[in-house]
This record gives sequence, structure tokens and C-alpha cells, in this order.
Amino acid sequence: MEILRQFVNATKLHPILVNFTAALIPFSVFSDCLAKYKKNIFLRETGWWALLCATVVTPLTAAAGWLFWMKDDNGVLGMTIHKWLGTSLAILLFGLFYSRHRLHRQQKFVNSFYIAIAIIFVLALIVQGHLGGSQTYSSM
Repeated sequence: MEILRQFVNATKLHPILVNFTAALIPFSVFSDCLAKYKKNIFLRETGWWALLCATVVTPLTAAAGWLFWMKDDNGVLGMTIHKWLGTSLAILLFGLFYSRHRLHRQQKFVNSFYIAIAIIFVLALIVQGHLGGSQTYSSM
């Protein structure tokens, strides 16, 4: 485990993987919203594939975050929220993916309920990322 922690810290793997999660999930939601509005099958498929990729990479992002945790982060409220909100979002993403997967299999556009939940998810992702980024970049 220590070798893995050293690798994650040396390569700064968590901040690299964060970019995929931070881009793919909002891109998926945006594509699905536009697809629903325009009734565009290509955008519907784009939303599906972006969320699939995000669902693969996000648990790795969260795991790398746990390994990237610094002793300086202990007791810092923003980082504690960042860690637990990020972990929760990585787990909840499977529920969002499952809902989206069912629609994909039925070849249906997303519904308003899915869009509302997905937008809340993106807003939570923004808060979570802001907390991590603020701690990281304010200490430079």
C-alpha cells in the first residue's frame, strides 16, 4: 500500500484524474439535456458514453484522493468535506449510471427527473472540487 501511495503522490495522479471526472460528468449532463431538447440521437449517445467513461474513472479518482491525502489535511474542515463528499459522489455515481443505463438500453431520451438529479449531482461535484482546489492552490 505504501508503494501505491508513493506512486500516487509522486505522479500527482489524483489531480490528473480529477480533470476527467470534472469534465465527463457535466459534459454528459449537458449532452443529455441538449439531446432531449433537440431530440438528437447523436447527443443522447454522447451523454451515455461520457457518463460510462466517468463511471469507470471516478472511483479511481476517489481512491487516488484517499492515497493522496496529506497529514496537513487532517483537521481541515474543507478537506474533510472534500474527501467525504467526493467519496459519496463516487458511490452515488453508480446510481446515476444505473438510471442512465436503463434509459440507454430502452433507447430513450432522459426524463426531467433524471436531468434534475444529474444537475444536483454536478452542483455537488462543483462544490467538492472547489473545496479540494482551494486547499491545494491556496497553500502554494
